[in-house]
Amino acid sequence: MDQNAVIQKCCFKDSDTSIRIHFHNAYELLFIRTGHIRIHIGDAVYDGGPGSVFVIGRFEEHFLELRTPIYERYYVILNPDMTERLITDRRLLMPLRSRPKGFCHRYDVSAHLERFELIFRRLIEEQSIQDGLAGVMHMSLISELLILLCRLRPELLESTSQAGKSAVFAVQHYIDTHYAEPIRVSDLAERVFLTPCYLTHCFKSMTGYSPKQYLVQARLAAAKDLLIHSDLPVSEVAFHAGFSDVNNFIRAFRRETGCTPLRYREREQ
Repeated sequence: MDQNAVIQKCCFKDSDTSIRIHFHNAYELLFIRTGHIRIHIGDAVYDGGPGSVFVIGRFEEHFLELRTPIYERYYVILNPDMTERLITDRRLLMPLRSRPKGFCHRYDVSAHLERFELIFRRLIEEQSIQDGLAGVMHMSLISELLILLCRLRPELLESTSQAGKSAVFAVQHYIDTHYAEPIRVSDLAERVFLTPCYLTHCFKSMTGYSPKQYLVQARLAAAKDLLIHSDLPVSEVAFHAGFSDVNNFIRAFRRETGCTPLRYREREQ
């Protein structure tokens, strides 16, 4: 996988099998073209059919059950670092990053069915073009997708003051890039010139997490990546993911996933 590419994977598939629980430390947009499914994203459960788009965040484990003998879907998995680096209007990140109370992962795009299918088809086509401009076209098409999703949920854009949004985006980015370091909420608040209480309020209302909870989720996501893609012992995984104590890491991991890090590694590998 090209670490500098915004798209990690983009496909069209038909299937007659369910998909087991899994996780990407990445963003995923799943567009159902035909058939019906039931999808579990974190603690939420949704039924979806033609015209359903599901937006899955980088911390959210998910699995999928068939409700009809076969279904067709497009999906794109986005590199979070490159997505956030290349999208200059931070509002477009809100469907990917914001999980306020009552957030629904399912978007009904049935009124724009042909437009969404065209965008996904073009995303796939651009992967075979080697003229050096495919990445620019990918960002243009991803931006168009995100604009359409934002317009379907204008309330996400209005949930917090502009100053509060900017502070939350800045703190999210700092945690995403410094999760392995010691981080205190008071230090985060000082970075964005807010009180810890007001930062926590804005952060929770936009993302669904407190800053401390978000930090733990970022560390657990990094740990899952290391467990799947490396042979590091659990103690080293804990250290590289930012946990200072391996027992605290194991407890947090079990609380989040329902299994130990070693059992998780066995399951995924």
